[in-house]
Amino acid sequence: MPRTPHFTSVLPLVMLACLAACKKDAPAPPQQEPSKAPATAAPSASSVAPTGPKGVPTLVLEEFAPAGSKPEAVFAVEGAVVVTQKQRVGRIVGESIEWLKETIPPEIATSGATVIDSVQGVWPDALDVLYSSESMRAPVPSYMPLTGKGTSKSFAWGGGPAAINGLARIGESVLLLGWSYAYGDGIFFSTVRGPKLERKQQTPAEAGCKPEEVQNEFMPVRPAIWADTLAASKSGVLVAVGQLCHSRGPTLEVWEENATKSRFIDVKPLVKDLGYWPKLLGGKDEVWLYSGKNNPILELKGGALTALPRTEAPPTLAFVSTSGVLHVVAGPSLERWEDGKWVEIARLSWPTLFRTMVVDGEAMWASAEGKVYKLREGKGWSFGDDCKTPVVYLYDVSPGNANNFTFPGTRKALATFPGVADIRLVEIREGGRRLGVEVKSQEQGEALITHVRATMKDENPILICHAPNKPRVIEINDGK
Repeated sequence: MPRTPHFTSVLPLVMLACLAACKKDAPAPPQQEPSKAPATAAPSASSVAPTGPKGVPTLVLEEFAPAGSKPEAVFAVEGAVVVTQKQRVGRIVGESIEWLKETIPPEIATSGATVIDSVQGVWPDALDVLYSSESMRAPVPSYMPLTGKGTSKSFAWGGGPAAINGLARIGESVLLLGWSYAYGDGIFFSTVRGPKLERKQQTPAEAGCKPEEVQNEFMPVRPAIWADTLAASKSGVLVAVGQLCHSRGPTLEVWEENATKSRFIDVKPLVKDLGYWPKLLGGKDEVWLYSGKNNPILELKGGALTALPRTEAPPTLAFVSTSGVLHVVAGPSLERWEDGKWVEIARLSWPTLFRTMVVDGEAMWASAEGKVYKLREGKGWSFGDDCKTPVVYLYDVSPGNANNFTFPGTRKALATFPGVADIRLVEIREGGRRLGVEVKSQEQGEALITHVRATMKDENPILICHAPNKPRVIEINDGK
């Protein structure tokens, strides 16, 4: 079955799975040492996290919680930047939040409190909210037209496998893609706001699927592509992505502007797989496919599908600015797709796995670990010539690892470093669990980075400047 790309009430578990998936392309069980978290990618060939090239600012995260509020996520909608907190949605106005009177239901059936997964649409009269229950047993993924007119939809009221895989806005209409095993819901691909969109997925017979390729979990038979997600460009091109005929491989199903009949585009020549949570992003005339660190970002434009050049570090987040421009977070680098190339527009002082990011003109916002941040120019943990506490940052620790985990693979690699007697392996618990090595100087740090890259080939360490607060020291002990 396809994986839902939305954050749900089990957000912490999804984050853990995402961390593990980006490390080894499969969730890591507890007590296994991670190869790396996606946010550990190296920012540059020098492996130093400085203030960046001339003219490229370094950004620090400043928590945004005005008037005692505690917003949990930030989203861009047409005409506003909005935040969510429990069941409510508010617009950011300067350094304050203007909360709407409309809210999502506090509970779904008897499943427990609700949480907002995403906000899309147009401020203030056509906001679309995806939400779910905090219950792992019965998440009941749901859609609600928070403002304006639309048709609410919930899946699997009594619990069980279900998901809302995406919303796509075309003009005044919104198309929803969802599924459920319960109560005969099956695959739901229908207009929930505005004039009805005449868009239908091709059946297995129309797509030429062989009888043995057809899966019969649902009645009626599911479509040729059980899509992982969908999106639309501003110009009206609609795209869904999933496995064609269950096992033929990653494929786009595309409806050109005003077309009711779809066509298929095979993406296997360009990507290895769709990853755990593929993401489709709509631009002005483009639709982009982001399918994890192992694959390039694909661009569908003018009917042609092409692979964009890779960024130096693998992207951990892809998103579209409020002006419709593609951006990525790649290691600590924030980059924009411009004139056929990636342009670094800012550098984060600390690599972070973000849930969302918004670029609205000169203003930048992000959410991570249940908090909203405003990104401001500063220094943070970036390395400079005056640094007296250099640390080689290795990777974020998998939350599934025990508190006394000793990282045997990492210790074995560090044990062969010529200057091992002068370094100290530490776990830093600040904003998450992070693993690093305290070194004596920039020169030693750069030498260690070279050694780590040679002995731990999946890692992308960087040199930062930080004095950890009460770090846990892990003895290297010759790697044994």
